[in-house]
Amino acid sequence: MWWIELRVVFAMLTAARVRLGLPDRARRLLGQSTVEYALVGALVVIAAASALTLLSGEVTSVFSNITNTLKTASAGH
Repeated sequence: MWWIELRVVFAMLTAARVRLGLPDRARRLLGQSTVEYALVGALVVIAAASALTLLSGEVTSVFSNITNTLKTASAGH
């Protein structure tokens, strides 16, 4: 849902720009930085999704070990 947050931030920046009456150059720079933030945000989302995909087997294995250990401990008492 990062795109919703990005749209909210963009709307806030646009409203601030209109309120301040920024000149054309400042508006272009503001738009450029907004695009840069959007690209960085997209890269972070892609990196996080990739990391979770690559590590999913490891995480499953760790939780399986924890579950088995807890079952063994509770059966022994």
